[in-house]
Amino acid sequence: MTYPLFSPAFAEPISISAGKFPASIQAFQKDLQTGLVDVDFQHQPRHQLLFVGGKLVNVYAFGDEIKRIDPEMWLESFNGSSPAASLRALALPTQAVRIIKILIEQRDDARFITPPDLSLEEQFVAWKNHTSPALAHIRWPSADGLALFPGKGGLPSYTLFVAADQILHSAGSMMAFLGWKETCNSAVLFSSEPLTQAWTEYLLHSAFSSLVSYLLERFEELTGRILLNQIIRDINFTSAAHGWNVSINSTNITDQAIFSSPQAAAEMYSRLLEVITRHIASILGSDMLDLLMRETIFRLSKPGREVLKEYLLITTQMDGV
Repeated sequence: MTYPLFSPAFAEPISISAGKFPASIQAFQKDLQTGLVDVDFQHQPRHQLLFVGGKLVNVYAFGDEIKRIDPEMWLESFNGSSPAASLRALALPTQAVRIIKILIEQRDDARFITPPDLSLEEQFVAWKNHTSPALAHIRWPSADGLALFPGKGGLPSYTLFVAADQILHSAGSMMAFLGWKETCNSAVLFSSEPLTQAWTEYLLHSAFSSLVSYLLERFEELTGRILLNQIIRDINFTSAAHGWNVSINSTNITDQAIFSSPQAAAEMYSRLLEVITRHIASILGSDMLDLLMRETIFRLSKPGREVLKEYLLITTQMDGV
């Protein structure tokens, strides 16, 4: 790890005596915590843990390289014993966890760095025009900012600003960044190419949300609100029954489901997409479903189409797209 992440905003360190670490994790789970936990073990690599609603979704070990570890296997490895440790916790919005994973997995891998002689406003323009999705990380002496750019001219789709006394997040507003009075120490853009696991998970989320939004919009145009509401009820019932934090209404999708791997995320998206396509095929027929799917997939970004093809297995509609 080359530098502390969000250091000014973390709570004061808590000392954990030998053997007590599993109990500390259970406390985070019981309190339904969402955020980042930094763990400094004695004589072991540093770890960072990501929780969502009390569930430990990701574990990262920092040695010669950053390694993503299966959370369940990692917890089982303690087997009733654990070394002494120091913990620091930072509560975060659920959506922030999704992009912090991207940052953690690329922090020693600056694939694209904007020249330092540009102003922050000029850097935003350059980042916006990057050819592929990318995550900007701006550091000030006492604050950090993250901005997720979709690529090819798109405005930020999500921003996170973290300082000692405030955590601000939004669907793309840069006001907190431009209004911060300190001079920034660094401004780096992490490109999504080639994909990391975290980038793959984000693209699955983004592509699924875009695909479903447009598909349901077209379905309503063809059939009306009553039949659309039937699909929405079925999706929300399926999501709730499996404990997935995804809900849909007539105008938008709220997806706050965070998983430990791209495969786990893809399984959820595949099953929800199956609910939708089954309804559409039963009402409009399979030929119309294929037509709508091709029309919808064509509107997605190339990275989004590629992850859908790899993980969601919708290859029939994607031939030639």
